[in-house]
Amino acid sequence: MDLGTGGGLPGLVLAVRYPNVRWTLVDSVRKKVAAVRSFTEALDLTNVTVIHRRAEELAWETDHRGRYDGVVSRALASLATVMELSRSFLQDHGLLAVVKGPHVVDELSDAERARRLLRLEPLHRVNVPDSARPTVLVTMRAHGSPPRRYPRKVGVPAAAPLGGRPT
Repeated sequence: MDLGTGGGLPGLVLAVRYPNVRWTLVDSVRKKVAAVRSFTEALDLTNVTVIHRRAEELAWETDHRGRYDGVVSRALASLATVMELSRSFLQDHGLLAVVKGPHVVDELSDAERARRLLRLEPLHRVNVPDSARPTVLVTMRAHGSPPRRYPRKVGVPAAAPLGGRPT
């Protein structure tokens, strides 16, 4: 899943690169979803599903809760918020990969409580070479099924992150 796909990055690139993997691209902005659908059609990508929904709502649907091997996210929200929004989609041992900017160390510190509550194990923090600005890929692995209390209601994860600053 590419959560908060925006214009389709990185989801569309991953779908092209890995044609044998099914990709679900999710965004809450109807205009962006329409654009991504048109890109999917133009690229004739049969391995992509595009969904217009808020993560806080979609995460409670049985077809999506705890069903994904991995979730990627780029420029969605603070790390604590991304963790909360993503965790409910991940199955046991699922991988969360988040692209972050130069303030990643502060975000990791702020998100430590969220990481523990959501049962995410930190794996790697890797600098992305040759990027236009300092970019870091942060990966974590889910342990167990999604915690029953998360995500909270629409807007709450961003307004009151689990141990982090509001986005």
